[in-house]
Amino acid sequence: MFARNEYVFHESGGICRIDDICISPLDSMPPDREYYIAKPLHDPSSVIYIPVGSDRIFMRRLLSRAEAEALLERIPFVRTIEEPNAKLLRAKYVEAMRTHDPLEWVRVIKTVYLRANAQSAKPNRLSETERSFFESAKRFLHTELALALELPEQNMEQYITDYIQNMA
Repeated sequence: MFARNEYVFHESGGICRIDDICISPLDSMPPDREYYIAKPLHDPSSVIYIPVGSDRIFMRRLLSRAEAEALLERIPFVRTIEEPNAKLLRAKYVEAMRTHDPLEWVRVIKTVYLRANAQSAKPNRLSETERSFFESAKRFLHTELALALELPEQNMEQYITDYIQNMA
């Protein structure tokens, strides 16, 4: 069970804060069921009502500081997604994002980043879909790492870059 004011990853809301836990917050809900009332960090005007104990909805705790630091150490060794066929590559991005695993977000980010740099000399640019996967993975990863490491989210890209360079 999650606690009030805890941050979690929710399958459709992304990273959320549990604002409250209560029984049937809306009249249309079963009167005997407990719900988490969660607010997505990147859409604070939204509210998500999540049944406590539901096995149909994916939620997980965010990384601890130690887990975040271990993830940072693994980044240089994370393999990219290798797929020359654009349609199959998109399917692999979808599959990676559906795991809701920060390590898979790193794979997506590295893959798109390297593909973008490899294509910079060519007239073909990344598709909007590929760019969208990159932005989602980056937003989720940076937010989760920022919360775990207690750092400002806007500094995460530079922090990750510096961390990896200092490892060498």
